[in-house]
Amino acid sequence: MLKSELMKLSRDERCWLPWFGKTGKLAMRWATLINRRRYPILEQTFEGIANTRVQVLIGWANQQWALLEGMLGEVCRHLPAPSAAQMQSMMARSTDFSELLFIDTGGRVLASSYADKFGRSGLPPEAVAQGLKQRFLHGPYVDPQTQVIGPSSSKFHDAVTLMFYLPVKLDGQVVGCLCARVPNDVLGDLIQREAGHIFVESGDNYLFMVKSVFDPKTRPGMALSRSRFEDSAFSLGDNLKQGVPTDFGAVRISQHTELELMFNDPATGRLHPGVRETIAHGENLFVTYPGYPDYRHIPVIGKGITFQMPGSPDTWGMMCEADLEEANRFRSVNFRMMRTNLTLAFMTWLITFGSSQLLQLDILQTALLNVLLLGMGALLFYRIGLKPMTERLRLMARVIRGLAEGGGNLAQRLERNQSPIDEPAVMSQWVNSFIDTLDGTVSRVIHATDEMNDNHRSMMDRNQEATVATHQVLAAIQEILVSLQRQIADIDTATQTTGDIRAAMQQAVDSAQQQFNLVQQRTQGIRGSIEQSSQTIRRLSGSTEEIGKIVMVINAIADQTNLLALNAAIEAARAGEAGRGFSVVADEVRKLAERTTAATHEIRQMINTVQSQAREAVQIMEKGSISMEEGLRLAEAAASDNTGMKEIIERMFTLIQGIAEGAHRYGQGVQGVATVTQSMRGALDELNFSMAQARQTSQRLQGLAGQFKVTQIQGRPGV
Repeated sequence: MLKSELMKLSRDERCWLPWFGKTGKLAMRWATLINRRRYPILEQTFEGIANTRVQVLIGWANQQWALLEGMLGEVCRHLPAPSAAQMQSMMARSTDFSELLFIDTGGRVLASSYADKFGRSGLPPEAVAQGLKQRFLHGPYVDPQTQVIGPSSSKFHDAVTLMFYLPVKLDGQVVGCLCARVPNDVLGDLIQREAGHIFVESGDNYLFMVKSVFDPKTRPGMALSRSRFEDSAFSLGDNLKQGVPTDFGAVRISQHTELELMFNDPATGRLHPGVRETIAHGENLFVTYPGYPDYRHIPVIGKGITFQMPGSPDTWGMMCEADLEEANRFRSVNFRMMRTNLTLAFMTWLITFGSSQLLQLDILQTALLNVLLLGMGALLFYRIGLKPMTERLRLMARVIRGLAEGGGNLAQRLERNQSPIDEPAVMSQWVNSFIDTLDGTVSRVIHATDEMNDNHRSMMDRNQEATVATHQVLAAIQEILVSLQRQIADIDTATQTTGDIRAAMQQAVDSAQQQFNLVQQRTQGIRGSIEQSSQTIRRLSGSTEEIGKIVMVINAIADQTNLLALNAAIEAARAGEAGRGFSVVADEVRKLAERTTAATHEIRQMINTVQSQAREAVQIMEKGSISMEEGLRLAEAAASDNTGMKEIIERMFTLIQGIAEGAHRYGQGVQGVATVTQSMRGALDELNFSMAQARQTSQRLQGLAGQFKVTQIQGRPGV
């Protein structure tokens, strides 16, 4: 069962062809009747064309994403923004990018491969917001800046744009987007592949919108790629810019097919059946009579398929179509040879019969005439039938032989002349398609080989620099290791010395403690003696006070005696001579009383002096006792401080020990680094050797690929 039978066409759509004309019912019914056995081949052909081109588109998009992801590391190394020269260097890795940008989270351009764009923000904010969340393919959409910047890998160019957005993260935070601008005509080149068209005159592959998620204004059925009939580049007949005339008006575009043309049937103003059924069912295939009307109202057959581009939320569709008339223009070699043979046989019979009747030829003459006509017919059959076909086969054989022998001119194609469409012509078309595929493949191989050689050269230079740097690092590490070993020896000596210091310190602390205890004991004895002396002096001071009291009594007695002596003298004077002797005694008593008074005064002064000195002695002893107490307290505090100092010294010893252990571990680590660096040097030497071998291999590959002459060296995938 043919898949074409599953397409739902209305009664009017099955009977829409006119009766007469090149594409009328009579002509197309006869053509499809002759080629009805080719329906499975046509279905297989369109299936292959559509599926292959979808794979090409998806593979191309993945390649662009891979290129951008490969650039992320370099962009992050040059944050907050790479320079314009760095952006241009990165953009050179892709032939399809026309501009490489780095924008911040506000959409402001921080770096661009295109001059004079710093600080500008011309990208759609909605697209920027989506691109900051995840990788995002925006488009196709119209951006005048794309037309200003200029084309990339396609010779066609307009303002229709594809923009790749890839978030740039630093420490888990999005800091901007790496964006790549691609002119949308690059997609048209990928799916058209002009040199590989099987249906030379009418084959057309175009993209259309199925479901627009990001921009609802893009309606289902709207064109997303350049049509082959957009201008006169590939079509010698009517084109869309000049206007394609139909019975229902001209189909025309102003600037570009994309986002202008709706793939409607001009007769109904609605989506033509191929696009309609593809949107409805996800795919569609139809290759039988009567075809269906396309957007030019011409009967076509073909395959429709839907898919999603990596990074795009939208669903796209692609139609691979050809005119019903060209697809059924095929006439088999059997048919053509049989027709030629029958025509020549009929003409031979007719001439023989006519000549025999008109000239009354006998049997021998008739036989000779038949032989002559058969020879002429054979010669004519060879000239008009066999020779052209064998020449075409010989040309194909020569081209294929050149390719099979390991070289050849891949820029050449088998001529598409006015020869009939038969098996050799179809084979020529497939050979051209094969050569075009091989041309694209070899072109990419040459491009990849050149890039690989450049990368190898750069890697070898960097590896050489890394090798030199590794040698320098290894030498520096060796010096560090020697210096560290000396430091470790010094630290070990210091550790041993600190042990001796700790022992001596402990001995000094113990001796000081013993001496302090001895001083403390003796000080306690001195303090007791001072206390006893102080008490004795205080008692002596009390005794002098008692003596002072007695002296005062004696002084009072002397004063009284002096007063009595004075009275006795007075009385003796009254007694006259009789009292003379008594007067002498009274005078002596008075003198004795005066001397006694004077003596008591001296004794009192001496007692006062003694008391004063005793009090001073007590005060001095009390002050000395206080000073001694303060000294003992300070001595005790000093002893306590010695204990703290001992703890500090112990911590210092522990720290020195830790430093020594850390130095030993650091030495082991440095030794490990030296070992790893030595291994790295060996690995770099091996890597340099491997790189040299890889470079030789790539040069051999380049030599093999160089045997082919290609149309151009390209970096994009083809079919």
